[in-house]
Amino acid sequence: MAAVLADAVLRRVTNPGPVNLAFGTRVSLLEVIGLLEVIMGRSLPRNYTDPRPGDVRDSQADQQLLRRLFPAIASVGLEEGLAATVSWLSESS
Repeated sequence: MAAVLADAVLRRVTNPGPVNLAFGTRVSLLEVIGLLEVIMGRSLPRNYTDPRPGDVRDSQADQQLLRRLFPAIASVGLEEGLAATVSWLSESS
């Protein structure tokens, strides 16, 4: 998403409200943890608790505004993006 932010600055893209920087896919937290375990090659701890008042059970991003403001944007797959993030974090520490 850094590329989107850089593009917004360079092209002076503005919007009066927030812009959701997501592509409308629905993935559970357990699926994300599973992908991270594969990428990192180790198990990650889980701590299951009861939901809290106000917790959002399911949500899905609406990408219409993002696509209108940035028509040439290309999505990056979740696994690819997580792998790049893990790699960057590993190199930075």
